[in-house]
Amino acid sequence: MRKTRISTILSLSAVTALALSACASSSTGSSSSDSSASSDKSVSIALTNVFSSLNVGTSKSNSDTNGIINQMTSRGFYTVTDEFDIRHNDWFGSYEMTEEGEGIKVDYKVNDDQKWSDGDEIDKGDLLLAWAVQSGYFDGEGEDGVKYFDWSGETVGLKQAGEPTTGEDGRSISFTYPQAFADWEIAYDVAGNSYGTPAHVVAELAGMTEEELIEAIESATPGEENEQLRKIADAWNTGFDTTTMPSNEALTVGNGPYLVTAVEENQSVTLTANPNYQGDVKPKIGEVVLKIQGDVATQIQALQNGEVDAVAPQPSIDTVSQLEALSGVVTNKQPDQAYDHLDLNMKEGSPFADENVRKAFLLTVPRQDIVDKLIKPMDSEAAVLNSQLYVASDGENYSKTLESNNSSDYPSDDMEANIEQAKELLGGQTPTIRILYNNKNSNRINSFQMIKESAEKAGFIVEDSGTEQWSSLLAGGDYEASIYGWVSSGVGNVSLGQIFKTGSSSNFTGYSNATVDAAADEIMATTDTARIEELKMQADGEIFKDAYGLPLFQSIAVASYSDTLTGVVPKPGQQPLTWNIEEWDIAE
Repeated sequence: MRKTRISTILSLSAVTALALSACASSSTGSSSSDSSASSDKSVSIALTNVFSSLNVGTSKSNSDTNGIINQMTSRGFYTVTDEFDIRHNDWFGSYEMTEEGEGIKVDYKVNDDQKWSDGDEIDKGDLLLAWAVQSGYFDGEGEDGVKYFDWSGETVGLKQAGEPTTGEDGRSISFTYPQAFADWEIAYDVAGNSYGTPAHVVAELAGMTEEELIEAIESATPGEENEQLRKIADAWNTGFDTTTMPSNEALTVGNGPYLVTAVEENQSVTLTANPNYQGDVKPKIGEVVLKIQGDVATQIQALQNGEVDAVAPQPSIDTVSQLEALSGVVTNKQPDQAYDHLDLNMKEGSPFADENVRKAFLLTVPRQDIVDKLIKPMDSEAAVLNSQLYVASDGENYSKTLESNNSSDYPSDDMEANIEQAKELLGGQTPTIRILYNNKNSNRINSFQMIKESAEKAGFIVEDSGTEQWSSLLAGGDYEASIYGWVSSGVGNVSLGQIFKTGSSSNFTGYSNATVDAAADEIMATTDTARIEELKMQADGEIFKDAYGLPLFQSIAVASYSDTLTGVVPKPGQQPLTWNIEEWDIAE
């Protein structure tokens, strides 16, 4: 399961939205439109986090709001449904797997009619660039090796396939894996699913033609510095970052049901129906406005007043009761594929580089108190989450990992005893701990306050580093601890390597454990589901043993929307509202 950072109001992961963009309104793509969107229909959705990039795929930009926009503006070979089924998008292309000895071969083919919104073909350059990014094929070995694309996902699965072969038609690509692995079906995509950067746009940003981009990728040597490939990687890594409407309209090129057409910095992102969208279901609503409203109370008031039509806030007892009391509003509540957690920065120079200091701090975290105050009022069965790799709704696997994952080292039923043990571990030290979190999120604010109060009893000095810009600061490491959430896509097994593997782009803490690294690699090279769970549970135990951090609680997914909207299907995890935005309509 690929994971994305969340804040609140939309869920613990990535989410996106869009509106009519300059590219869509210009004379690009096919000259006629078969979109059924009504330009006078407009919907507004409240989101918590600010927009920061039109490329959600990097470690810095991998946030819920950016992800929502990506999924609205880009669609590729597959879609993950609300039931966590992998639905192949036959309108876009096809892909199939065949067994070859102990390995497998996967063939992808983009349909001949597929174009980006500016009319450029989705072809060889796009297929190769997506592979170069998502495989990490050209990166060197180890932390000191050359690093090109800052892809936030796991690369091990696709990387083991080596160099692909491309078809003479310019629209097909094939990967041959030396051994089968469980995630082959979601290991690669050329648009959507946290990817969506057209090769011809990246080439323009890199100061070259798409043909030169193709030549650079085909001729580059893995592990060696390459000037042309470096230009491409730099363009991909940072060229799409923006908090305003870009002056370069090429940055908004997409192929999804909507396109970005306006951005009001830190306020809203407007998306307009793509008249050239080739999907089976054409968007019926002409404009979608994503309004950034960090405060839950503001979102609820906006929904009540009709200023927004849908919200998916991180819930609290007050939030749920207020939403359920609104007239003309449908509210859906279910267990989320997401969890809140506390991570410790253990990089050199941090007080948490010392394992005893890490253990001491974790012993002071009043997890039971946090659950009792924040979650139990909404769910009387809620309990402290005691796994980094499973949530309670995973059932048997969650119960089984608790038997051996060392989570019992950090009980929270006797905090006085914990504080005394923490003092012994500190031995008179009084480390200063800056905690990064979203200070517009009520659950994170309350978690921070409770952690601060408890930790200071043991001698820690806790400083408030809360900010609305928390997501963009994670990779920088200018803090000692962070409170935020991970949300899962609900499919696949990449999250272990994505978050906990040494040097991974979503490993923000400097964590390194050889057993965990080996487990992450093996998981991406097997189809044995029993072995996968065994490896995950082994890694879960190592992560607790190393005092990496602590999970706090499994989130509850809440989505509320106007009863005048049709086609809305709330989904736990990523894109809780907008995953099927093209199916939405407004009742007459």
